[in-house]
Amino acid sequence: MSHSFLRYTQCLIVGALPLSQAVSAAPAASTAAVAMAYPMTPDIWRGEKTTFAPDEAFPGGLMTVTEGYAETNAGTFAEGTVEFDIKALAYADTGILLHRRDADTAEFIYVRANPDCPAANDCVQYAPITNGRMQWNAYSRYQHSAPLVAAGWNHLRIVIADGRLRLFVNHALEPSLDVPRLQGLADRGGFAVKGPAIFANFVVRPDDKGSSAPPPVDVPQPGVVRHWLLGPVTPAPANGIPTLNDLPNTGWQPLEAEPDGLANLARAIPKNDGPRRQVAWLKVEIDAVADGARTVDLGFVPRAWLFLNGARVYGGENFYYPSAKRLAPAGRFAPDNARVELSLHKGKNTLVLATDDAWRRTDGTLWPDHYGWAAMARFEQPAGLTLR
Repeated sequence: MSHSFLRYTQCLIVGALPLSQAVSAAPAASTAAVAMAYPMTPDIWRGEKTTFAPDEAFPGGLMTVTEGYAETNAGTFAEGTVEFDIKALAYADTGILLHRRDADTAEFIYVRANPDCPAANDCVQYAPITNGRMQWNAYSRYQHSAPLVAAGWNHLRIVIADGRLRLFVNHALEPSLDVPRLQGLADRGGFAVKGPAIFANFVVRPDDKGSSAPPPVDVPQPGVVRHWLLGPVTPAPANGIPTLNDLPNTGWQPLEAEPDGLANLARAIPKNDGPRRQVAWLKVEIDAVADGARTVDLGFVPRAWLFLNGARVYGGENFYYPSAKRLAPAGRFAPDNARVELSLHKGKNTLVLATDDAWRRTDGTLWPDHYGWAAMARFEQPAGLTLR
């Protein structure tokens, strides 16, 4: 840890003083939580396209990240408060990565700075990065409007406690984001920031975990498939469309869905570094008390194929590009991206859901996906059904 980091940290104390005054504050009483400041200097931060500048209005200096990331080599973080000022230089996913273990593992909180932010539901977002996949399109429920300034400085305060994350924008009393349970693979790690943006006043308070207000609760819904079997991934067929001939014979393992029913394949399946896309297989047995038609809601990104008792009953795409391929909401995961009518027979029925990791680029080519990979099934009329 550098001497400049230690000197700068030792003179910052948490209290009622704003950061600009806290820099010169006297040491606090033992009951106060000490703030650890990360000055914007090259001995603390490193990035390929990063510059640093002193400024008398910003005691810790300014750091400009014109492209990509800047990461710090000073310390790790698990719980507490992180706050900083950011001036976005473009409409992009600019923000911070917490619990960063490496380029493939982190919790990403970012802003899409634009004039519509106070009303737009995608101004700020939380997205876990797991196995190299940044899952913005799998967690659309964790994006929201915010009192953000489109062209200027914004203050972000992030509070993490007991696995819950809250984001407060520009000193608001209520959070713009409230994530009941972080979805990443690491519960502690380093920091990185993402441009294009200017950053200043980066402070960490490990002991400041905010109020004890209860988190929002995911209320279990009837009819959701919560217990899947996940098969080994298989190579995507040459024509891109899997069939049951590709279904694995062995190697099936239990996969528990999240409380709302999302089966997170990006977290369960290792990173795909190869050029060939992969197909993931989910399976569940359904016992029906009688023959009859049932409606199942499907949520998925990016593509899905549904098979019932050996026959394909659905195939669909939920790409972001081109826009015509986007299912509501805007090419993101939702519990009801599609509705499928099923004809169940009395007794045992086998439902297989295949989904691949394809990402369609703007030029139309398909490549292994580095974004969300998820699926979900929910029966609208679950009475008389037992899901195994």
